[in-house]
Amino acid sequence: MKTIQILLALSLMMGAQACETEIPETDVDPPTFSIKITGDGFDETFYQDTNFDRFQLNLREGAEYTFLISGGDTGGLKRFEVYFAPDYIQMNPNLGGNWARTSLSGLTDMLYWTGNASSPLTGTLLNGTFIADGDLASSPITFYLTDFGGSEVSSNITSASLNVYSGDHATEIKYF
Repeated sequence: MKTIQILLALSLMMGAQACETEIPETDVDPPTFSIKITGDGFDETFYQDTNFDRFQLNLREGAEYTFLISGGDTGGLKRFEVYFAPDYIQMNPNLGGNWARTSLSGLTDMLYWTGNASSPLTGTLLNGTFIADGDLASSPITFYLTDFGGSEVSSNITSASLNVYSGDHATEIKYF
């Protein structure tokens, strides 16, 4: 419980740091993101530049983890989407602000945040918990972000998938 309270306080503090910005004429820099996962003796932060193709994240079936996701762009963040399989990753996000959740199918849910071009923000945060479910189950957590792209060009995109494997094993990063 104390961990959740600390994460909530941290997210409120960091949320206050997301500032209004102006959409530049030209924006060639893609959005950035990070996800911090803690629990079951594990504490790691992954970033948009992480080489997600070189490893999988082994999670212990039935273990609860906390997460803190951040996304940002100095020229304004337009959209942040997080896809996951609810049968294998039971997400319990602390939705607030512009964050929402929807079920896209019986196999995929999406957490999403939508920015506003009339009042663009430099970023957003989302925290919560999740439980790894499913013995010997492989399921990615996919991140997709877009910015406003500037007034003269199309949006810049950042996307990545964190390969997650749950089962009766230690929580660890397994490199290929």
